Parts: sequence; structure tokens; C-alpha cells
Amino acid sequence: MTFKQLPDLKRRFAVSSITVLVVSSLLAFYTFLPVTIILVLCVAGLAGVGVWEYARLAAAKNFDPSVKAMIFISMAEVFAFFAAHKHVVIPEFPALVLVIGAIVFFLLHFKGTSDALANVAVEFFGVCYVSVPLSALLGILYPLSHEGLVQDGRWWLVYLIVVTKITDVGAYFVGKLWGKRKLAPILSPKKTVEGAIAGFICAVGMSMFISYLGKTIAPTAFNLPLLEAFFLGILIGVLAQVGDLAESLLKRDAVVKDSNTLPGLGGVLDMVDSLLLTAPIVYFYLKIV
Repeated sequence: MTFKQLPDLKRRFAVSSITVLVVSSLLAFYTFLPVTIILVLCVAGLAGVGVWEYARLAAAKNFDPSVKAMIFISMAEVFAFFAAHKHVVIPEFPALVLVIGAIVFFLLHFKGTSDALANVAVEFFGVCYVSVPLSALLGILYPLSHEGLVQDGRWWLVYLIVVTKITDVGAYFVGKLWGKRKLAPILSPKKTVEGAIAGFICAVGMSMFISYLGKTIAPTAFNLPLLEAFFLGILIGVLAQVGDLAESLLKRDAVVKDSNTLPGLGGVLDMVDSLLLTAPIVYFYLKIV
């Protein structure tokens, strides 16, 4: 197979390039309050659209989730997380929003008991699955000080996205060009063992490369020791692919190819599926170390 045979590559590249340009422009001024507000709104918007796409998958399985409530609670969770992270309100505020969300979901089904158990579970899981990991992106971009030092969150956000996405890219190209053994034929017939191994190696290699780059260019802004970069790369290389397969599991069960029809992307869930499991790992790493 040649590179000319790779489907939709030009469109994906064009959309990805535009996305990178826009995000880079915002990150250049991320400390300015108006830009901070825009970034928080963007993440909340992604959470809202992602939950809407998830609700569509649930609807395809004949569930009847309260979509508007899910979107509202998801976006509120992002705002609550950021407010708590920046110490505007109590640290437990995000947990409180989830509790209120659970109460709302129950109340909305008091009018009838038909499939209430399944629908409440679908609604609550959808909010947790999408909005909680996306909220972690803001915690990564605006890290708290540790031992009097504040690292540049842009380095960490770029690290997370690049290492996660290089896993996808490595698996995609190697799988398309040389892959033979199926990785998960029921969930995603096009994914191969060879691609998964390549993606894993790319993640570990890129993690260590960015660690070296940060230590060379900006040692005070980005402090990730090489050994820790190795193990963090292992976690990201595995969980990025688990996250991809997890979304494939949901889509396959709903008999849907893409979560949406955005040109060159498919859907928001298709775009962030691998980040939904890797973002919390990097966030908690920054909280612990």
C-alpha cells in the first residue's frame, strides 16, 4: 500500500493544520484574562458537543437521555473545575456539580419509570466520560505552583496532545502500510497489532524527546525528568489506544461510523477519544509530583 492510498489524508491534514494554528494563537496569550475566558469557553463547548454526540449514540440504542440537561451539567462541570482549580471557590465544587447533576437526572425521570435505571446511568456516565477528562485540560494548561515554582502549562498541554496524537499517527500509518494482524477486529477492524506497537513506541520516544527538548530550551518552564518521561510515555502510549478503542466500542454498539459529520474530523468524540484517558494521567502527575 502506498501513501496515495491513505483515505481522507489531505482533508485531515488541512483541518488539523487550521486547528493547530488557531490553538497556537490562543496559547500565545493564554495568561490574558480575555483569552483565558475564551479557552475555558472552548473547552466547555467541546464538552457540550461531545456529550451531545454521546447522547446521539445512546439514542441509537433506543435510550432516551435528557440531552439538554446533560449538555448543561457537562459545561457547568468544566466551569466548576476551572473555578475550583484557580481557588475561586471551594475545591469540592466540581464534585458538587456532579452530585447536583445526578439529582437533576433522577428528577427528570420521576414522571415515568420506564427505562429510568438505564437512562440515568447513561446520562451520568456521559457527563463523567466526556466533561471530567476535558476539564483536566484546563488544569494542565494552568498548573498550580509546586514548591514555589510554576511551570509553563503550555509546555504540558503541548506535551499531552503531541504524545497522545503521535500514538494515533504512528498506529495509523504503520497499520495502513504494513499492518497484517488485527488488533480488535470486532471493535475496529482496521487497527492492527503492528500499528499498536508502532504507536506505543512513538509515544515513548516522543515523550523522552520532549523531555530532553524542555530541559534544553526551558528547564524552569517544563521539568520532566527523562526516566519519568519514559514511564509517562508508556502510560500515554497504552491509554491513548485504549481510549480510541473505548469510543469505537460505543460507536460499534450503536452501529455508527463517526460520532458526527464534521469535515476532516468526524466528530468531537472522534477527535478527543484518546485524550479522554490520557489527560487525567498528566493532570494527576502534575498534582502529585
